[in-house]
Amino acid sequence: VWVGGARGGFTGPAGGIYKNFSDNLALKGISSLRLHYRKPNILEECVLDTLAGISLLEYLDINNIILVGHSFGGAVVISAAPLSNSVVGVVAMSSQTYGANRVADISPRKLLLIHGLNDKRLGPHCSEFIYEWAKEPKSIILLEGGGHGLTEVIGEVEEALENWLNDFIP
Repeated sequence: VWVGGARGGFTGPAGGIYKNFSDNLALKGISSLRLHYRKPNILEECVLDTLAGISLLEYLDINNIILVGHSFGGAVVISAAPLSNSVVGVVAMSSQTYGANRVADISPRKLLLIHGLNDKRLGPHCSEFIYEWAKEPKSIILLEGGGHGLTEVIGEVEEALENWLNDFIP
């Protein structure tokens, strides 16, 4: 399940990584659900939208779900993950800290944090704080030259996502 930032949307950061990556996953037989919020930038409502997406997948007997969010969406997926037993992993890219304070509740699910070191909107310290608050299993990737949207380091982001997701693919 892919969720956007404060404005929502379906494409994600870095020139549309959500669409591109979900298209590539489909070639491997892995489904994706890209969500747009009903009420963007309202954390609680966006968490409910994410949970509705999870419920739809559960209804379709899809029970190994990974949540991916960018910026505001990082806090959304961190908040939603502990509320569903079907979530097996969480990726938060360039995440904000507001709404991420329950990150420890994600454990024992896997957590990946990705952040650009040149992020001027939400500095890399945000992901570093989230990493400190989280329990294992957790990992953090800080990318030299990456800004908030991660466009400058898209290849590295795609590689990190693919490597991390490979742990879930039989």
